[in-house]
Amino acid sequence: MEEALYWLVGTLGVPLVQWLKKLIGAQGKSAVWLTVAVAVILSIAALFLSNELALTDFTPLNLAAVFGQVLAAATLAYKLLLPQPN
Repeated sequence: MEEALYWLVGTLGVPLVQWLKKLIGAQGKSAVWLTVAVAVILSIAALFLSNELALTDFTPLNLAAVFGQVLAAATLAYKLLLPQPN
């Protein structure tokens, strides 16, 4: 069930990133860094929500694993849900 939380957060991250990109007009490298920043923030939030992270046991390995899942889910959702140019 905990894995599902990360995929859900990643999937919800796509509309959030799209909205933020429109709001601040991010394109190119700035859009990529915005996506990474949102994925990191959502990863940390997902870890706290699943009680896998407390301020005392913040490990880079744990964050990297969840970040990967959130970023993968966001990428998959982006490719499947948003129309791609031909």
